[in-house]
Amino acid sequence: MKTNQTNESSNRKTNFIRLLFSMLKIGIIGFGGGSALIPVIEDEVVQNQHLVSKTDYDEDVISACLTPGALPVEIAAGTGRRAFGIPGMLSMTTVIALPGSLLTVILLSALTENSIVSKWIPMISIGIGGFICALLIHYAAETIKSAGKEGPAHLIKNVLILFAVLLITAESNIYALLQLEIEPVFSLSTLSVLCLAFFVIINLGSGQSRVRLIETAVFSVLYFWCVSDRALFREPYIRTPICLIMILLAGRHLIQDLRTEKSAVHKDGAVGELVREAIAWLVFLVVLALPAVFISPAISGYLGRGFLSSLMSFGGGDAYLSVADGMFVSSGIVDLQSFYGTLVPIANALPGSILCKILTGVGFLYGKNLTGTAIGGYAAALSGFGVSVTASGLIFGLVCWLFRSFEDVTALKQISRWIRPIISGILLNVCLTMMRTGKETGISLGLSGGLSLGLTFVITALDLYLLTRKKKNNLLIILLSALLEAAVSMLAL
Repeated sequence: MKTNQTNESSNRKTNFIRLLFSMLKIGIIGFGGGSALIPVIEDEVVQNQHLVSKTDYDEDVISACLTPGALPVEIAAGTGRRAFGIPGMLSMTTVIALPGSLLTVILLSALTENSIVSKWIPMISIGIGGFICALLIHYAAETIKSAGKEGPAHLIKNVLILFAVLLITAESNIYALLQLEIEPVFSLSTLSVLCLAFFVIINLGSGQSRVRLIETAVFSVLYFWCVSDRALFREPYIRTPICLIMILLAGRHLIQDLRTEKSAVHKDGAVGELVREAIAWLVFLVVLALPAVFISPAISGYLGRGFLSSLMSFGGGDAYLSVADGMFVSSGIVDLQSFYGTLVPIANALPGSILCKILTGVGFLYGKNLTGTAIGGYAAALSGFGVSVTASGLIFGLVCWLFRSFEDVTALKQISRWIRPIISGILLNVCLTMMRTGKETGISLGLSGGLSLGLTFVITALDLYLLTRKKKNNLLIILLSALLEAAVSMLAL
């Protein structure tokens, strides 16, 4: 008996270290934004290490998509908590966010614009971008393959949803890649697509009466024209009421479903677990922020703004830049030139969450200017890192708790059923974005656009072939992609 317990403890420790290494690796190769890492993390924790089930992972993805904050940090928090409790939650979020944030501070403090390292990073990013493109395509293919096992009707619905999402999100990327000067008609953001999808699913989740169908169709069309590139109702006095009515309609239908499916609600909602997680996050933040506040109490104002900016960070990294501008540039915490001329280019060139990198970088610049010392900058950067991770993990934990409490309600079960083709369509657009970014990065390095794009295609195709092999090693595939891109780039230059 004692031997079995010892073996179990040893296996648990080994699995913990393996997951920690996986999250660190994902943090290092995390180019392309949070959505791009959904299949990367799944490949590690579900397919390779079998630490969480596919169903549990999909629930974490849904919760992460519904909440503001750094998406990869949130998914890492969910995976770590499910596999190893609160220690796993804190550890996995830290290591997945650390590489990009740490590199941001290093580049801000030590590297110049002409540094050879600043040229190598974009080169490598193109190669790793090809690997991530392959993973995104592989994820979409697996979604369709899985749908096919449930019958032709389910397969057709999945394919239609996937390509519908791709159509309304990818138009601008397709025109840019084909060098067509056409104004997009659709090009909805990821957040807009998810909001529209959740509205439709909740409204029709447990019943498709004529009234529900009509109101869902009418408001879906109105919402679409409010948020598309050629919005007919872009004015806030039109868009805001439409969005509020949609929220009220979805809320009303969800409440009706809850009343008719009381047995599906988990009465034991694990409030104690939620409280323990919240306390753990607050302790984590205090530990990381205390040195900076001790050096200069004025840092606390920056921390408050950082936390609030994280809670406002809907819509991905690009959207967060506008939030950060209002929070930190307009308020004078960091000057315009330092933010857009130095920090933003560095953050965009590095892997990891934009939110974490920007908050850490702003902390470094503010702390250094405030105290006049590099130590003050490093301490403030650490506090900014702590705020970015804590805010993301805290709100994600709350949404996860709500989802677990109501996961058997029909409308929410339908979200779980249809989230993968929706996400797959979004990820295929992310794939096009990465190809477009790779092309633009290559041009900035002195390569031709055609060569840069061709290299991305070749690396993607090669990696996609290697990913289908039974004995695959993702780390070797990543290294091969990065080295191939770097070698060709150096020869071409």
